[in-house]
Amino acid sequence: MSKIPGAFNARFAQSTPRIDIHHHYFPSDLKKEQSNVHVGWKTPPENLPWSPKISLQAMDAMKIDFAILSFPAISIGCISEESRATARSRNELAAGFCRDHPDRFSFFATLPFLEDVEGQKLSLN
Repeated sequence: MSKIPGAFNARFAQSTPRIDIHHHYFPSDLKKEQSNVHVGWKTPPENLPWSPKISLQAMDAMKIDFAILSFPAISIGCISEESRATARSRNELAAGFCRDHPDRFSFFATLPFLEDVEGQKLSLN
């Protein structure tokens, strides 16, 4: 997770900030609309395809000051370089959102396939 920036702290020195600590982001290559159908979830259509702009609008509407982005665990698949590369690309994407909006976003790192202990160790470096 990236550090909460000083500007964030200064912005809320006089009030109690509202922080969303479970804020999913969905990269466009995920095709969230299709994957929802397979598991029976319903994401509001106006939230897809996901973008930081959509999240910022929702956060503003709900008076949420800061969100910690997270990508759901990669719980299916196998131990592979592909899984490791997917986790790495998710982390690079989230880091970009945080660079673009440092006063609004931070993120929890995505780890490779859950049973890939060695890959998870490498991700921490």
